[in-house]
Amino acid sequence: MEQFDFIVQIPVGIHARPAMLLSKEAARFQSRIQIQNGPVKANAKNMASLLTLRAYQGDNVHFLIEGEDEQEAAEALREFCNNNL
Repeated sequence: MEQFDFIVQIPVGIHARPAMLLSKEAARFQSRIQIQNGPVKANAKNMASLLTLRAYQGDNVHFLIEGEDEQEAAEALREFCNNNL
C-alpha cells in the first residue's frame, strides 16, 4: 500500500473541474485509489465521490493507493497534485 498526504493549494479547492481532472488521472491505474479528508473517504476514480470530500484550500488530504501498479500510481498522483491542486 502506498500513502501520501497533500495540502490543497488552489483557492477554490477540489471543486468540479479539478475533481474531473483528478478522477481521469486516477482512472489510468488499476489500483484502488481513495482520498480522505477528515473522516470522509472518496473513490478517486469517481468525480461525484471526490466532490463529497469538500476539500478546500489548506486542507490536508490523504491518498491511499493499493494494487498492482500502486507505486506508479502514487508517483503520478503526487506529480498531478503538485501541478494541478
